[in-house]
Amino acid sequence: MKVEIGDVIRAPLERVWALSTDIDRAGEWLPKHVVVEKLTEGPARVGSRYRESRPILGRRDVRVYEITILDAPRRSEVFAAEGGFRFRVDYEARGASTAVTMSGDVTVLGCLGVVAAPLVRHVMRRNMAVDLAGLKAWIERT
Repeated sequence: MKVEIGDVIRAPLERVWALSTDIDRAGEWLPKHVVVEKLTEGPARVGSRYRESRPILGRRDVRVYEITILDAPRRSEVFAAEGGFRFRVDYEARGASTAVTMSGDVTVLGCLGVVAAPLVRHVMRRNMAVDLAGLKAWIERT
């Protein structure tokens, strides 16, 4: 199951890349109820890990993500083994702006996957849209 959203951020590609991949600053643009804790020292790199906690459907969902792709300044990808969540962000320069496309997919939904898929898709799309809107607003005003 895959979900994809996109928007254009009015900032140069290198700036959007640098700010959006800075795990230490994620709390500045993510919704206040989302908590990100860096688990790997140093700058973001393939293999870096962080814990994200956010409310989903009335309960706190906690996942550990690992950076699996960091291809500056074009693509980043993170993966959470539990649940098989993979999120990719693609960046494309558009003059003085940057097109950002977020895509997410889930590979493990279990036995109830067929029934739960529409709800999971809806929750993923909503959370990704809120996250991208927060990132865009933060970068454009910073």
